[in-house]
Amino acid sequence: MVYSLGAVFLVVSVILLLTWRSHSQTPQPVDSVGALEQAVSTSTFPILFPTPLPSGYKATSARFEPDTYGATGDRRWYVGFTTAHNDFVSLWQTTAPLRRILAATSNGGDCSTKQTVNGVEWTKCDGGKPTSRAYGHSVDGVTTVVSGTASFSELEAFINTLQVQSKVK
Repeated sequence: MVYSLGAVFLVVSVILLLTWRSHSQTPQPVDSVGALEQAVSTSTFPILFPTPLPSGYKATSARFEPDTYGATGDRRWYVGFTTAHNDFVSLWQTTAPLRRILAATSNGGDCSTKQTVNGVEWTKCDGGKPTSRAYGHSVDGVTTVVSGTASFSELEAFINTLQVQSKVK
């Protein structure tokens, strides 16, 4: 019985060693320039991008696509970053309604606070758990939301780097 148990243990150990895969979830950096070029060239609204990109930030996703939260025909510019502290920050721009985008980005959090950041009044949302914070505002039919797991002060610093892109360098 001891030999049988040892043989089973050996076989299971070999199978585990051969099939083991890392489960770390380190997002792979992406080149956001192509998506930014597409957004700038085809968008009907001014496209924002952090300029200069904050130190330690790496783009992990970027796309210009139909918006699934608004009406048919709405478009969305989306770019997400990991920060130097492995938090997440994303930028959404769309013609969809602010309330819907904030509900999605803050996990339905409390959006009852207003705060001025970089001279613009933003709606501030605290999503609680899982940690999800967001700032959003709408101007001339364009909704802009900055959200993520980063602290509110880091989200504010990110907002301060946003600039309209006229062409991609």
